[in-house]
This record gives sequence, structure tokens and C-alpha cells, in this order.
Amino acid sequence: MENRLYGFLLDDNILFNIANRKLLHYCDELSENSMFFKIVSLNEIQSRLLTFLLLNRKENVINKDDILKSVWDEFSLSSSNQRLWQTINELRKKLSSIGLPADFIENVHGVGYSVCNSKVHSLNIN
Repeated sequence: MENRLYGFLLDDNILFNIANRKLLHYCDELSENSMFFKIVSLNEIQSRLLTFLLLNRKENVINKDDILKSVWDEFSLSSSNQRLWQTINELRKKLSSIGLPADFIENVHGVGYSVCNSKVHSLNIN
């Protein structure tokens, strides 16, 4: 049976569900009998961008041109450095609101972006 990518576990307590385009932060450390959940929804482009970045996280730098092609151009959408910058900033705000550090996605000036690889684990369905 083939493995399918379900999503990613970020920073040990944030689930990114690709199909539902949702980030779910859970915490059960507050007290003995309570759990805390926070859910953030992503739009289609934010989800596609985050998925592409996470799939390519092992690269030292993920090239801007590769991102533009995979997230916009292959879907017959108009791409630009401005759109990429704007979508990265919107995505960073959502990631920060759910508990990830501001430097989870880092800009590599003039080249592209990098992702904090050590905090990401792929989740597959058998």
C-alpha cells in the first residue's frame, strides 16, 4: 500500500492538515483535566505555499523562482515577487498566532526562503 502525505507536525504540538488547510495547536499541559485547542484556517495559496516550503525544508534555501512556479504558475495564476512576499507575511502572522516563532520561515535575501527543519515532521497515511 502506498503512503500518502496527510500533513505535518510542527514544533511537536501544531498539526498542519493539508486537505482541510488548517493549523491545529493543542496543549494538554495546562492542568491535569484540561486541554487547549486553537485552530487557524489557511486559504488555498497559503496552504499550497506552506506545503511546498515544508516538503522542501531540507534544502538550505528554497529558491523564489521554484516557489513561484510551484505555488502560482502551475495553477495558471499570475506570480510575482510582491505576491510571494505578501503571502509569506500573511502566513507568518498565522503561524505566529498559533505559537510558532517568528523565524520559522526565514528570508534569504535575494534568493528565497528557508524553514526551521528541526521542528517539522511529515505525517503519512498508510
